[in-house]
Amino acid sequence: MDRGFRDRIQLIGGTLAAISIALCASSIICLVLLRLYTKSSYRLALYQVSSSLLVGVASLGAFYSLPMSGSNSTTCMAFAFLAQYTVWVQIVFTACLTSHLFCLSVFYKNLAKCEPTYVLFSLLVPLSLAIVPFITKSYGPYMYDAWCWIQSYSYNSTNGTIMDHERNFIGEMEQMVLLFGPAFTILLACSGGVIVMGIILACRAFKNGAALAVTNSGQQHHQQLLKQLLPLIIYPIIFFLYFLTPFALHLYMIREDNVPPESLTYAVVFFITSWSMAPGVGLLV
Repeated sequence: MDRGFRDRIQLIGGTLAAISIALCASSIICLVLLRLYTKSSYRLALYQVSSSLLVGVASLGAFYSLPMSGSNSTTCMAFAFLAQYTVWVQIVFTACLTSHLFCLSVFYKNLAKCEPTYVLFSLLVPLSLAIVPFITKSYGPYMYDAWCWIQSYSYNSTNGTIMDHERNFIGEMEQMVLLFGPAFTILLACSGGVIVMGIILACRAFKNGAALAVTNSGQQHHQQLLKQLLPLIIYPIIFFLYFLTPFALHLYMIREDNVPPESLTYAVVFFITSWSMAPGVGLLV
């Protein structure tokens, strides 16, 4: 990869990450000023946007830590860890949110008391998936010094250059086992759950002649709560669609053992840095 191409990737990725940070921060400020966090549904949205804000910060650092500090720096490894950790925080919380919505819409079970569990689970579980590359010393430059993550190639310890195009098979395995494989499975399951949820709600609407049958105050409360939460169900599908392009890039690099086409690389940079925009934009709207 020539330096000009790498610089363009870093500029695009850093800019999109900064935009994501601004959107998420703005939505959080609006939610706090309007005191909407007093409602359970908005708190769940707040947690989702907060995780997106962390992803944006980690992405910004992952793109700009290399030019500022070099490929073998502790800063690069730290932001690579943050990128891995925050993405998993967002994915795990998305799974918790999908389960919450599924129980509410399908089984009429409001699991609002599980809020602290969702948060703790989303913060603690990703640590196990983010700390392994630290132990194996796999964190570092990714995609030929474009940004920091789990390395696909071995680097010269003195000048940070690729060692005769030598592939890092441990790094490639960790990329698949610690992110792409389980994340693809979880997001696919969440998307499937959302589709099933939508079909069930549509069938009920057709049967009852309304979005939900309202025959008593309890069902009316359920309807109001569900209306507040329903905008959140689109996030698992959005995240899954955003995840497909980086996953395709990873498979391409393993199969071809080469740098992917520039167009695919640009697309990956766009998706990995802008997928955290969706919760911020959704909450503002």
